[in-house]
This record gives sequence, C-alpha cells and structure tokens, in this order.
Amino acid sequence: MIENFELDYDAFLRSIKRNGDVPHSFLLGAGASISSGIQSAYDCIWEWKKDIYISKNINAGEFYKDHKNEAVRKSIQTWLDTQGIFPKLDSIEEYSFYAEKAYPIADDRRKYFFDLIENKEPYIGYKLLCLLSEFGIVKSVWTTNFDGLIVRASYQNNLTPIEITLDNSDRIFRNQSTRELLCIALHGDYKYSTLKNTNTELDSQNDLFKKQLANYHIDKNLIVSGYSGRDISLMTALETAFSQPGSGRLYWCGYGSVINDDVKKLITSIRQNGREAYYISTDGFDKTLIHLVKTISDGNKNLSTKLQKTLENTSATDNIKTIFSLDFTKTDKFIKSNLHPIVFPKEVFQFEIDYKNETPWKFLRELTANTNIVAVPFKRKVFA
Repeated sequence: MIENFELDYDAFLRSIKRNGDVPHSFLLGAGASISSGIQSAYDCIWEWKKDIYISKNINAGEFYKDHKNEAVRKSIQTWLDTQGIFPKLDSIEEYSFYAEKAYPIADDRRKYFFDLIENKEPYIGYKLLCLLSEFGIVKSVWTTNFDGLIVRASYQNNLTPIEITLDNSDRIFRNQSTRELLCIALHGDYKYSTLKNTNTELDSQNDLFKKQLANYHIDKNLIVSGYSGRDISLMTALETAFSQPGSGRLYWCGYGSVINDDVKKLITSIRQNGREAYYISTDGFDKTLIHLVKTISDGNKNLSTKLQKTLENTSATDNIKTIFSLDFTKTDKFIKSNLHPIVFPKEVFQFEIDYKNETPWKFLRELTANTNIVAVPFKRKVFA
C-alpha cells in the first residue's frame, strides 16, 4: 500500500520554483472563485434546495429565503428527508440531482449561472495566475467553472485567452503563441449554449478533452486548486492521463489537511503507474498563488515588481492575510523573545470609586502609577 500522500507546503513552493523552466497548467474548481464573490457549489446546492422547498410550499415565510442560515437549512433538509425522493444529505449526487430538479430546462440552468456571476471581477489569485502565464510558467488553465473569470482576468492583464468550450472543443489542438493562455472550460461556459450540470451530462467527458488532457501533461505539471473531485468522469480522465508514461507531475492543492478517498485513490493509482502525484494542504487558492509567485519571484526583479504592484492594486487585502499560528514539532522548543512568566493574584478586591470627572481608565492609571497594583474599571466598579 502506498502511503505518505502529502508533500509539505513549503516543499511544494520550492518544487515549483525549481521547475520554473517547465510549463505548468492549472485545474480550477469552484473553490477558486469564492473570493471573487461567486458562491460555492455547496451554497448552490442549498439555494436549489431552498427554491424547491419554497415553490412546493408557497406560503412559506420570509424565514426560509436565507438559505445560508443553519436553522433554515436544517428545517428544509428535514422536509426533504420526509419526502423520500431526495438524495441523502452531503451525498456526492446532490449537486447534479438538485441542479436538474430545481431547473430541469437546460437554458434555465444557464441563466441561473449567468445571474450568479454577473458583474463579478476576478480576485488576486486569478490575476497572479495571469502573471505566471506572462512569464511562461503557466500555459493553460483547465476549469470546471462556468464563470469565465480566467478569461476576464487574461484580458485585464494583456494576455490573449484562447477560449475552448464544449461548443468549440476542436480548438484545443491549435498552436499556442507566447502571449496566449489556453482556457479550457471542461463543463462549458455561461456565455455559450452547452453546460454540464446534471448527472447524465457530468457522467462523461468530451473525448477531445480527455485525449488532450493526457497528451498535454506528458511533460507538463498540473496543479489542482479549489476542486473537490466530485466529478467522477473528470477524476477518471485524470487517472487515465497520469497513468500513461510521462514526466509531468500532479500537485493536488487541497483546502486543509483532510484528503478525501477519491483523491487518495487517484494519487495511489498514478503512483502505481510510475508517475508522481502529491497532496498539498493549503489555505485556499488566493493565498497559494500569492505564496507561489513570491517564491518564484525570488531573484527575478521584474516578476517581483509586478507582483508588488498587483498586490497594491488589489482591494480588500484582509482576505489575503493569514492567521498567525505556530507549528510545534518538538516539545523541547521555547520562545525566546516575548515569553514571560505569569503569576495570578491570590486576591482580587472589588469596590466603587469616585472618578472625579475623569475617565475611569485615566484616573486608575494615574492612581496606580509606580505601584505594583493593577486596577481595571468594569461595570461601574473597580477590580484591583
């Protein structure tokens, strides 16, 4: 049995930097677009459940319109379970089932996704992906998303996106110039007629896409991000592609450290066939791209300058900050800088006091200056 599926995050960054002369491609799922304001596939499922419930229960109150509320979800799921015809909660078939159940007419589904992504702008991860393309590190982006964000980001960053969808799949074999980025929409694009949402539609991959997925990655590395692996046909296509002889690697960048069984199975199969595949625990698409470009730009002044400019021009920077954490691997380590012993007081006094028209904090601070007394105001009283 093959074990040790994971590649450490920092090792992944160094690996991509070391192989900067090797063309890479990305496979993006819905998770890559959340920071761009597009709700996840999971939220789509709950919106479809809500739509079904409300249309079946016309007199349902306003309470049921907030499909992101946990109490609403619980109530709707209870109703669905009592009907006896809906999939089990969080089962793999929920997405395709509810997409078709809520909107059985294909054009209605297309309009649903159009409304979902209208006026949305690509966030930092997409911009940096285009930056990597500009420097020849990324040559193609394969995606299960309908949103067209990578195409929009390409235009905004002076690249020429070559849009390849289910309606023009034969374009995948065209020659590619330096300033072009292949953008392959595996499930279709909202701007065109054909989308893949239902179980029947998702159950097969376009034959040309499958063939080129294998041929393209014989000598190119594929980085997966924001994708859960729920599409069985795509997972099968990936397994087939990376089970053929070749040097291209698969880097599966998941959210968090939990590896689902489908991804484990894929990595195991690829390795058993002599190819390299790894799972990398990440904190999401955008942060991974920021760290990736920062690592690659070390020693590349031009790339580093463009990275800094892109970060400065990106709003809502709070979304790309990482929560501080310490990863202790040895128990005999200690903190050298700001670690101080704390002794809790044995007694605490509580009393009222006249602040003499001063603010409580200022009054107590002056009163206890140059003493070993600590006093704090709380609800019209002092604790000292």
